[in-house]
Amino acid sequence: MLKNLKSLFFTEDESKEEKKKEVVSKETPKKSAEKVSTINKSAPINFNATGSVDNAIVEKLLIAIENNNLEGFDYLEFKKALKALEKIPMDEATKYRSTYAAASTMGATLDSLLETINHYIGVLDTENSTFTKAFEGQLVAKIGNKEKEITQFEAVVNEKSEKIKQLTNEITKHQNQIEELKKLIADSSHKITKTQNDFKMSYLHLRTQLEQDAQKIKQYIK
Repeated sequence: MLKNLKSLFFTEDESKEEKKKEVVSKETPKKSAEKVSTINKSAPINFNATGSVDNAIVEKLLIAIENNNLEGFDYLEFKKALKALEKIPMDEATKYRSTYAAASTMGATLDSLLETINHYIGVLDTENSTFTKAFEGQLVAKIGNKEKEITQFEAVVNEKSEKIKQLTNEITKHQNQIEELKKLIADSSHKITKTQNDFKMSYLHLRTQLEQDAQKIKQYIK
């Protein structure tokens, strides 16, 4: 029954692909599996990881649907009848209409089909809620303490980051002070050098005149 139910939602190619994955998984050496398990324990959980359709999970969900199968001709029977037309060369709309025409003779109506679909969606939603609660429990049990450690380390990192920021600001302040002092030294040096040069030029100007006058006196006055 489960195999037949599964065939309603998966094509033959999809079923073969799932079986192929199962075989590869079973043929994986034990040591390799242990190695992968060890790696997974230490690897960070990626909450944004892309999932894939898992055969074991699909079967569990289908068992839930099977256990809650409604009496009479409902959506599942409609799906079976529709599946029987899969390889018949007709468009999708015709297949649905033909299946519904046959279903009508067995008491099915549009409302009853939609209601039973909602029933099975409810079954899946219940399974989803159960899984979510179990997953959250495992999540807390397995990574709750690690999250606390992360929070503690984040606090330490933030504290040290603030210290680094403070030290960086102080270093920047001191560097600015150094630049200001260098500028003051350069300005002072320039002024001192200019004053020294101005003195020399003034001194030489006057000395030269005095020397020139001495020469002229010696030359003209005898």
